[in-house]
Amino acid sequence: MKRLLFFVFGAALLANTALARAADVQFSVDRAAIGMGLLYSGTSIAVTGTVPEGSQVVVRFIGKIGEMEMKQKGRAMGLLWMNMNTLRFSNMPAVCLVGTSAPLAALGQAGEKLGLAGVADSIAIEPASADRKVLLPELLKLKKNERLYREDDGAVQLSPARDGLQAFSAKISVPSRLFPGDYSVEVFAVKDGAVIAQGVKPVTASLVGIPAFIANLAFNHGTWYGVLASVIAILAGLIVGRIFQSKGGH
Repeated sequence: MKRLLFFVFGAALLANTALARAADVQFSVDRAAIGMGLLYSGTSIAVTGTVPEGSQVVVRFIGKIGEMEMKQKGRAMGLLWMNMNTLRFSNMPAVCLVGTSAPLAALGQAGEKLGLAGVADSIAIEPASADRKVLLPELLKLKKNERLYREDDGAVQLSPARDGLQAFSAKISVPSRLFPGDYSVEVFAVKDGAVIAQGVKPVTASLVGIPAFIANLAFNHGTWYGVLASVIAILAGLIVGRIFQSKGGH
């Protein structure tokens, strides 16, 4: 009987501890869906919550893990520039936007892993003979120019601690060059160079309005899409013709 009571008490203690740890990071986002209409030019997501007292905070907006192929250029016979090899980058997120309450360099090993340097380390490149030291910095540079990868030190604001918790707030600027799909907002509490708690919430991006209508035609009603494209081309030609006739063109 004593053993049974001890077992029940231990299980309850473990369950309460697990719940307490899960509750160490509590946060919310102001939108769980992004609608990309005809005039979509990017948006922002507000993130607010609490972390254990004394923690620094890393917030990431991250896309689905996938792969990308690129052509590597080089000189053929030392004379002509042309495509030489096909490079395949895998295990890379489509989007990775990182905001922090302190510089990543000040967060120790956790900062290295959660930043773009950690993302780059996890990317696999084929063929195996490819020079990672040259290619990975160029890949990150490309993604930064496309505004799909970003690090923003100081993007997370911390409030004074209260009752063992510290409130934080952040605003993630989501770029216009976003593809429909599933994304995640991740929050990490970092202390003494390690992640002590974390949480994640899903965000969905989808086409709405005219872009959604056109995409539906293109993928599900190819015949009508072709008819519509032809009509638009004819109308555009007539309008351009009228403009040049009004200006005396021949």
